Amino acid sequence: MKVTLLGTSSAAGSRERDNTYLLLEHDQDAWMIDVGGNPLGKLKQAGMPLDRIRGVILTHFHIDHIFGLPSLLWGMWLGGRQEALTVYCDAGHAAQLQQILASYRTSEWPIGFAIDIRTFDWTKPSTLFAQGELSVSVFPSLHVGATVGVRAAVSERVLVYSADTRPNEWIAAQQRIDVLVHEATAARGAISVHTSLEQLVRFYPLERIGRVVAVHLTDDEPYGDVLAECEARVRERIALGADLMSFPV
Repeated sequence: MKVTLLGTSSAAGSRERDNTYLLLEHDQDAWMIDVGGNPLGKLKQAGMPLDRIRGVILTHFHIDHIFGLPSLLWGMWLGGRQEALTVYCDAGHAAQLQQILASYRTSEWPIGFAIDIRTFDWTKPSTLFAQGELSVSVFPSLHVGATVGVRAAVSERVLVYSADTRPNEWIAAQQRIDVLVHEATAARGAISVHTSLEQLVRFYPLERIGRVVAVHLTDDEPYGDVLAECEARVRERIALGADLMSFPV
């Protein structure tokens, strides 16, 4: 299993980063978690052919996490895609997703592949799919309304992506996480519906987490100062994410 950070910025935007979204790969298949503003360009930079993308998981419907979806579909249409694309979202936003697709008149392109919308109940942990050794599920995040994080596991290797959230007890309770990709919208302090890097370091049991990668970053925040204040054993587990950073899980 491999993860590529296609974007790492908070909703406020960035001079150098795209909004936060991820690419998950296993064997020859890949899934996108959210879709930022330049999916076609970022996938080309990552060397990922569009026909390897099996589906998209939408963690929530804030603009910075979904606004690249029409561009992704457009690129797939231009590329002559025939295989169905699965889009996962919470049940309460399925109608909105249909409206978004209708507003772009995808049925008139004419799009050459089916868009298979599959829903889940965001209020409880739910398995999305299992494919061979890979299992992907979602769990409730602590953000604004219907928001989920994502857990992916291959054999005993576990990836957790927090999505937008304040410090989350569900994540903290996990017995093992090999890689935690977690938002850090600010460097310090408490934010009502987000997490700061300072909170992340203090809240989670890092002894049960192999590696932490911080995303959803905001320009000009003193993240480096927070890391410099950490003990070496903590600091060595934490990395600030960057667009197109890739790592195995």
